[in-house]
Amino acid sequence: MTTKQKGEARQVSALTPVLLLATSAALSLLALFQWMELVVVRSGGNSVCNVSQTVNCEAVWNSEFASRIHSLVGLPVAGLGEVWALTAFCASCFLVYRALSGDSIRLPIAAIRLIAATGLLVCLVLAVQTVRGGALCLTCLGTIALVVLFSLIAWKLLPEPIGNIQQELWPAVAWSVGPALAAYLVLLGPGLATPRAQTQLTRVEKVRSSSASDGNSDALKAYLGGLPELEQQAVSNSLATYRRSPAPELSNFQVRRRLGPANAPVKFVEFTDVRCSHCAVLLQVMKQIETVVPSGRISVEARNFPLDATCNPAVKGSDGTGIRCVGAKAQICLENAPDFWELREKLFAEQESLSPNRIVELASSGSVKRADLEACLASPDTSRKLSEDIAYAMLFSPQGTPLVLINGKEAAALPSFLLAMALTGANPDSSAFAALPPSHSAGQP
Repeated sequence: MTTKQKGEARQVSALTPVLLLATSAALSLLALFQWMELVVVRSGGNSVCNVSQTVNCEAVWNSEFASRIHSLVGLPVAGLGEVWALTAFCASCFLVYRALSGDSIRLPIAAIRLIAATGLLVCLVLAVQTVRGGALCLTCLGTIALVVLFSLIAWKLLPEPIGNIQQELWPAVAWSVGPALAAYLVLLGPGLATPRAQTQLTRVEKVRSSSASDGNSDALKAYLGGLPELEQQAVSNSLATYRRSPAPELSNFQVRRRLGPANAPVKFVEFTDVRCSHCAVLLQVMKQIETVVPSGRISVEARNFPLDATCNPAVKGSDGTGIRCVGAKAQICLENAPDFWELREKLFAEQESLSPNRIVELASSGSVKRADLEACLASPDTSRKLSEDIAYAMLFSPQGTPLVLINGKEAAALPSFLLAMALTGANPDSSAFAALPPSHSAGQP
């Protein structure tokens, strides 16, 4: 491909536009995949890219930063990735058109390089936020790699000198913003329809005024029937898994801190990690369930499973901050405090900005003095209790946190499922579940 500008012949390798088109198309497909997976996750399913608690796409997608972006612009981060990919693809098509028609290619090159620079800047911001969140998103790494590849092609393989971009800057901005705005407007509808990270909390809240709260089977059926199809399927799968879940002997693990009566028909046990975003959501879900379910029906027991090999030999790896271990031990030290539940909630509310010192500050902001707390953190008895929590959790071979037990059996940490189990007295065969679709869980009879 050739074009002439002021008598100067400039050669564009035929491979370069192909690489630009292929890279931007791959980015578009990856963004679409991420978006579809996000819908599955927000509807109660599991993402295929959740390998562990550390390698966990959900934790990144459901982070406070990602939620703010979605609320602010109406598109999830994956949707913005789709906008960028479509804009890059359009600019690459513009380059091909100009090159084949023999017109100047300075404008499309400037637009492509401007789009590439924008993509690199956004990827840098996303990478920083991902590191701060303490989780690794494999599909996000794939996105960053493709954006970097597109940028290398734009800046290294296209022929126009880099300095010449200034001459076409404002036209390039117009040619970049136009397709981006068009793509944004087209995708805004699906973006607004994409479930938000806290949508399930809202659904639980709606039951507060429903007659389902008095255990009415028909009302609970109506609630479950109003869930999205994907979430109905997730509840059905969770029921099947719960039925098959083993019930090991737990008499060696005496309750240390419980909210609710000891004789409650539905007993929840929560194993959490102070940096786990899903655990923070679980705390809020359980808090709302407590207001929906009649008094005396449920109890909640708090346990710890820090995802740090420094204090938990059952996991591999450590982020080196000590936050998870200090957070777990601090909660153990607060177990006898009258304000335990309030202080625990404070820790999870600040989980993205926690440090060991901040944990101590928050934990000692109530009825427990800092000197007493620090002594407890260093106590062998605290380490023993943490080891007890870990041994308890390992009876269920957890893959991460939160780990939720209902009446001694492992249960999915799905808000709608937890609410339904609380309302039915933890009876997976309740008639309220009759309208749910058949389970897709492996091994379901």
